[in-house]
Amino acid sequence: MKAVKAVSATIIVIIVGIWVLISGLTVDVPVGQVGVRTQVYGIFGSKGLVPRDFGPGWHRDLGPIDEWQLFDGTVQTLEMTRNPERGSVQGRDDIRVTSADGSTISVDATVKYRIMPGQAHKVLVNTGKGDAYKRVVRNEVENACIDLLGAMRTEDFYNPAPRRKKQAEVKARLAASLADNFVEVLDILIRDVQFEPAYEEKIRRKKLADQEVELNKSLARAEEMRGKTQVIEAETKKLTQIIVEEKDAKLKRMEADTGLEITKLRAAFNLYAEQKKADADLIVAQREAEGQLLVKQSEAEGERLRNAAMRGVGGSTIVALEAARNLNLSEVTISTMDTDLLDLDAMATKLGARAEPK
Repeated sequence: MKAVKAVSATIIVIIVGIWVLISGLTVDVPVGQVGVRTQVYGIFGSKGLVPRDFGPGWHRDLGPIDEWQLFDGTVQTLEMTRNPERGSVQGRDDIRVTSADGSTISVDATVKYRIMPGQAHKVLVNTGKGDAYKRVVRNEVENACIDLLGAMRTEDFYNPAPRRKKQAEVKARLAASLADNFVEVLDILIRDVQFEPAYEEKIRRKKLADQEVELNKSLARAEEMRGKTQVIEAETKKLTQIIVEEKDAKLKRMEADTGLEITKLRAAFNLYAEQKKADADLIVAQREAEGQLLVKQSEAEGERLRNAAMRGVGGSTIVALEAARNLNLSEVTISTMDTDLLDLDAMATKLGARAEPK
């Protein structure tokens, strides 16, 4: 049991010793940073700066033999602003620019930059340890803005186009100057511009005057347009009246044409009706004449047949019949001995009727 405990204690001591040895002989470069090693003594190689960058991870650190410097390898932001709570440094840190016409202008600028990949060891040689390169970036930004923006007139700062043009020139100058310091400029933004109070008041008065001039121009244009509007309204009213009159005249012409057409149709209809009525009357007259002719012909034929009948047996019979009708038997005395009243044929013969030939 004692032997096990001794072995366990020995293993723990060895592990702790190895950890202490590794910790004492290595350096940890965090993510986002770049390490630069300088060999102070030439025991394990050449003395001096190791000409390469070391990325994140564990690297040798042999105590006094090796010396390490860490640099920020990410994209960094330099913010120079008049707002003491937002800048990269405490307090007011804006860029004071004197314009071409002598006005003092406050400029806020934001710059995005980084150490060129693989060039951190050269930054150490060129500008020194720590954040010395950041002071170089700040000085270059300030100098470039003062020189290039200072070439602008005060009123040009209000115009976005000249400002963007100068901003591009500042970026180009910084890219060239900081490249010698192994720093890459990604972009620069001129965010805000502020003028001194006296010039602000001057600009305000000028803007008010310009606005008054524009207002007067607008009023004049409005009056001019009002006159044009009145002319247009009068012309429109006139054209409307003409259109209405033309419409009324056209309607009247259409009504007249329609009335004339109706009259023509009515006259044609009346003529047609008269013609048809005349034709009907003619047909009726013809039918009446034909009927009368037939009646006359029938009467003549009847008379002819009567006359013919009168000339024959039938005629004598009719005469006898008429004679019989005309007899007044109340005044005549007839002897039944001589006349047989029941012998009708003898009676008819006596009255004038002739016997039918056999």
